[in-house]
Amino acid sequence: MLEFYEFITLCALFLVYSFLGWIVEVIFTFFVEGKLVNRGFLVGPLVPIWGTGAILITLGLKPDDSVFSLIISSAFIGTVLEYIVNYVMEKIFKVRWWDYSQFPFNINGRVCLITSCMFGIAGLLVIKVFNPLFIKLFLMINESVFCVLISVLIVLACIDFCVSFNIIQKFKFSVDSVRKDYTEEISKKVRKTLMEKSLWFKRLFKAFPNIKFGLKKK
Repeated sequence: MLEFYEFITLCALFLVYSFLGWIVEVIFTFFVEGKLVNRGFLVGPLVPIWGTGAILITLGLKPDDSVFSLIISSAFIGTVLEYIVNYVMEKIFKVRWWDYSQFPFNINGRVCLITSCMFGIAGLLVIKVFNPLFIKLFLMINESVFCVLISVLIVLACIDFCVSFNIIQKFKFSVDSVRKDYTEEISKKVRKTLMEKSLWFKRLFKAFPNIKFGLKKK
């Protein structure tokens, strides 16, 4: 039961950080663009890459590590994770979802120094501040109730993932069906056509305004 509880606790942390990541991205987008946007791939208010990064940092780093070590290690973990996710999503859907090419010290436009620094600071806060706080709050909830609640939320998150993945698959097929070549003009036409075709596609464009089509195989 103890091992199951520890697993459920990790699941709870994943959900919390995924939700907090969604909030951070919504607020950031609001200040940059002046409008509220449902960020991320999922229909629900979760951005899994934040939760995944937080769990990797939680499992890989220790609270008694030095501040410098925590920042550098967190930055490395977050940067590698973001690069892999960007690369895999591009290869699967043939679409570049986000691009940091306009920022200095970027690697193939997939990651950049600014976001790496953000990962470093966020990792430090996760280990030193948020994990102890959240775990303390979790312990205040009846163990059985806590396990059932998190299990239900994980199931809902999995359903959301399946539904969202299906939407993105249809999005990919629709992109392929209306795309003619790799020019910027056609990319704009693809965007306009798809936004008129589905409200779900329109949400994806709002969540990823810098999305790029027509990526040639390398």
